[in-house]
Amino acid sequence: MRTTAPRTARKQARSPTEAPAGGRVGLARELLVDAALELMHDGGLDALSTRRLAERLGVKSPALYWHVRSKDELLGLIADAICAQMELPSARLSFRVRLEKIAWEYRRVLTAYRDAPRLFGEQAPTGPHRMQLYDAAIGAFLDGGFETPEALAMATFYRNYLLGMIAEEARQSNPAQPGALRSTLALGVELSHLGSESRHYPHLHGAAQLLAKIEPEEIFRIGLKILLDGTDCRAREIARAKKVVGRPL
Repeated sequence: MRTTAPRTARKQARSPTEAPAGGRVGLARELLVDAALELMHDGGLDALSTRRLAERLGVKSPALYWHVRSKDELLGLIADAICAQMELPSARLSFRVRLEKIAWEYRRVLTAYRDAPRLFGEQAPTGPHRMQLYDAAIGAFLDGGFETPEALAMATFYRNYLLGMIAEEARQSNPAQPGALRSTLALGVELSHLGSESRHYPHLHGAAQLLAKIEPEEIFRIGLKILLDGTDCRAREIARAKKVVGRPL
């Protein structure tokens, strides 16, 4: 997990009323989002409030509502600004390669922003950049041969799987209690302390040393590969079924 604010969040906050001559409301909103990202980096999502944001910008709280209608809208803008940092893969690549690249980009960007996984989990995937990402995932499944209902379901499942794994990694990288061990390491330590009692957990006991040293990125890589292997199998199953008239998909 990065400990410094990303470039976008490090811009010096200006008041949204300081838009340059001929400036637009969109420019003022961008300043608002930059300042909100700074606050989120400094104190997490819970530290982000309209009062603190107004203080950082040097304005009164009501002035913010010239640019956003509510805090929920502001959070949506922040999530979309974070998503804008992702690079989407070319549609010319195979559907599996596209899904793999989307996964690693998702992880790269969300682990760069404090509390971003939580923000993405709490905010619906709206906004132009988040919708474009969702559209790219659906398109990859469609190009893999999935029918629209399955493509939509799989894109939703894929998003939730990635978000859950990245959120867990974020919790392990920044535990709630100072000095706390990440969950896999804590489990490995606990098993080593059980001695003969660990026989009650034969499968965990056999993996105790691995649990103590495996990194979250490796867990992500293994899980992603298994998920994509299964997706490949389903794509081949669909292709075979289409060759047999009347066979259900």
